[in-house]
Amino acid sequence: MENHGSTLDRLLAALSGLRGHDDPQAARLRALLELPDDGRPETPRQRARRLGLWQRVLHDIPLDERSFDDRFGPAGRQATIAGLVPWCLGHPARDGRHQAGPDELFGFVALFLLTLLGLAESEAQRSLSPTGPAPGRSGQALTHDCAGVCGALVAEDAVAEVIADVYSPERGSAARRPPAADGPAAREWRAMQRKLRFHRHGSTSVILRGSTADAVHGTRPEFALKLILYPFTRIATLAQATRTYADTYGTSSTGSRHLVRVWASFDSWILMDFVEGRTLAELVREEAEQATSDARGASSLSLDRLREKGLLLFDALEELQRIAREDPVHGRLKGVHADLAPSNIIVSAADGTFTLVDLGRNYLYTHTVTGTGGAESRYIAPEVRAGESDIARADLYSLGQLLILFGTGRAGAEGVVPDIFYMRAALLARFLEDLVDADPTRRLLVFSGGADPARTFARLKGDFLAELGMVQAAEQDESELRVETGWRAWRELLRPLAGDPGREWRLWRMRRQRSDGAEPDRSSFANWLLAWSLLSAVIWAVTNTVVITWILRDLDLSWGNNVVALVQRAAGTPEGLPIVDSWRRDDYHVPDWQANLPARMVGLSYAIAAPKYYQMLFSGLTPLAVGWRAGSLTRLAVATEVIMRLMAVVPCLLVLAVTLVEPRWWPLNSAIGQILTWLANVMTLAFVHAVIRRSRQLGLSTLPADDTKITGLSSFAQWVPTSLFYSVAVLTIGTALYLRLLHDVYVYAFAVTATNLFLFYAIKCGIGGPTIRVAIVRACLAAERVGRCR
Repeated sequence: MENHGSTLDRLLAALSGLRGHDDPQAARLRALLELPDDGRPETPRQRARRLGLWQRVLHDIPLDERSFDDRFGPAGRQATIAGLVPWCLGHPARDGRHQAGPDELFGFVALFLLTLLGLAESEAQRSLSPTGPAPGRSGQALTHDCAGVCGALVAEDAVAEVIADVYSPERGSAARRPPAADGPAAREWRAMQRKLRFHRHGSTSVILRGSTADAVHGTRPEFALKLILYPFTRIATLAQATRTYADTYGTSSTGSRHLVRVWASFDSWILMDFVEGRTLAELVREEAEQATSDARGASSLSLDRLREKGLLLFDALEELQRIAREDPVHGRLKGVHADLAPSNIIVSAADGTFTLVDLGRNYLYTHTVTGTGGAESRYIAPEVRAGESDIARADLYSLGQLLILFGTGRAGAEGVVPDIFYMRAALLARFLEDLVDADPTRRLLVFSGGADPARTFARLKGDFLAELGMVQAAEQDESELRVETGWRAWRELLRPLAGDPGREWRLWRMRRQRSDGAEPDRSSFANWLLAWSLLSAVIWAVTNTVVITWILRDLDLSWGNNVVALVQRAAGTPEGLPIVDSWRRDDYHVPDWQANLPARMVGLSYAIAAPKYYQMLFSGLTPLAVGWRAGSLTRLAVATEVIMRLMAVVPCLLVLAVTLVEPRWWPLNSAIGQILTWLANVMTLAFVHAVIRRSRQLGLSTLPADDTKITGLSSFAQWVPTSLFYSVAVLTIGTALYLRLLHDVYVYAFAVTATNLFLFYAIKCGIGGPTIRVAIVRACLAAERVGRCR
């Protein structure tokens, strides 16, 4: 039996010495490839033998560069490519003679080169880190000048003829006998016009485009021909999947708009409609480059882009699921794409719709083919990459990762939603978490709804639009949400209540307007959270008004306070204010700015900082989302909920007591307020850590596996000892001041005031607050998922 490995060895040796088109090496190659040197026609038997030899030689090429170089030594893959490119590109124009030998020699050598280039490109794609930078610009290969080499070679008629002969199903493949001559694959192959153009590289293939030989209704339909590189066809599972692709995924009878029509398939190729357009990967890459040139940072979330592209994706997945439900043949697919990545979504140039291509498992991800899986492996569900048989929920994971891509312009980490969602769109973070859990049984824990599983994507589209609509309403229809950093973050200081309660009011109103009655628990939480947010805002307004009014009274200023005058006139009290002035202790005099100034300064600083603390960290969040059946975690959630809500009112009540009743209480009330803040930090941090532990015990992947990667957690942990130290210091010094053991009242009052305004309000809550809130939001959302795990 002929040793085809030795044939490849001899072929590489001959190619390494190839210089011109008429030198002795060319004659040696023609003999080696069994091409007649004298131009005599071949017999059918000779032709079949020659094409079978070519197939087996291509089939024998090592898949990766290391194996190639280990086998062939100095004549390595890169050296072979470097030698063949100038020879093939320098192929002289034919002068009208149609000798089979020289043209077919060039055609095969060019196909051999295209195979080597395809393998190099495939290996480069597989070696890309999922978390690394994106590939080059649209249409560019990673390893070579694709347009200048691949495009030029495929355009040659001799190359197209060799491709048509070598890949012909009528001649079989290196691994399988040919099908019947009248089979669908053979019929479609014969109808294919031989004029081909290069389109792009695939992960294990090259994709060409062309048109049929016969016109249909006056036009020649364009096709895309996906040629599996011959060395990959020796992988039995890949060849089997390619052979049965048309039977499994053919959609010619379904009237599909979002699934490409498959004509036929064979062991080494798939023939389908050519969709004019670009891949989603190319468009996203261009948008990312544009965003970089516009100096837009990674911390932005485009709601318009998320809605536009998200709806297109939902429409395509709905159709896939509908076809699986209605078509008895494709019902076997159960509506699963299984390889839903940006490069497998074509954005139509005509109307911008999404067309899904390359359905089914990609064997890059199951380690059937060596490599990391490439940059797009992050979009593929873990169970698909693990080669598991049950992949019914795989597209949910891919959907979540693609929605993250649409919103932020870049892919998220595996199973983890980016921080920007928790900072500016917690409702969308909740929706995405329910899609991207690594465990397929933990997907749709929250948004299950008990609906028909066969209509999953239709129902999820409604949920997606509802959550997106509430985010847009809460953010007053901003199209792009940002997290400001550096000096821009100081603008947050201009919002003393961090945007609440207006945000909570708009969310509550949107939930009331939903007519589907979905998520009654969330509606009750919305009522609860809105009430506390309103209460916090009201007491903030009342406290600040009272403190400022009493400051002006201490200064005995005539500030045109007609409201006070009206109250005095109505109560018949020419001096003072009715009722509230009667609460003052006997030694509390107004006006007396020298005696009351420390209490006024400290009281006003607390009245400003305390509501900011509550609204920035706790407003709109509740640990009670864990439910009532989580045991000790539920009890901890209740305790945390109590301390959170106390922070909405108690600090301001302490300030009102100092302002209305007794100014001398301000050192003690300051200590009480600081101790309460410390308790709130301790309880909230304990709840966050408890949720993290329980989540990891249950195997939830939506929280980062490493605590250091949970934004805000380490900073929040530092708040506990610093707030304890400050509480002890305030209690000690405050008690001494109250007992008149210390007399530097003004110095201490200025210190407390400055600490409240600059450290707590500006630094911790204003600038550091958004990152701390990320950790708390993550914990509250994870708690809800923990409560639903059984």
